[in-house]
Amino acid sequence: MTHTRNNIEKDTRKWRLSHEANLLLRELAKQQGLEIPQFLEVLSRDLGHERLSHEQLASIQHEAARIAEERRHAAQPSEA
Repeated sequence: MTHTRNNIEKDTRKWRLSHEANLLLRELAKQQGLEIPQFLEVLSRDLGHERLSHEQLASIQHEAARIAEERRHAAQPSEA
């Protein structure tokens, strides 16, 4: 019984932390005049430029371009 009770308490605590993080993100995004997804994109780019090497950034940009190109080709109707 104690094992289950501890798991419930841990789950409740995790939910509160997640909810608090969500509220923080919402408020920070609002201050920037952005929605959360756009704010996270800006934040991740800023952190990336701050903490990653030029080589890592170049590799990530190359991979992102490859994925975008792949999606563009997948979205185009195939000619039969």
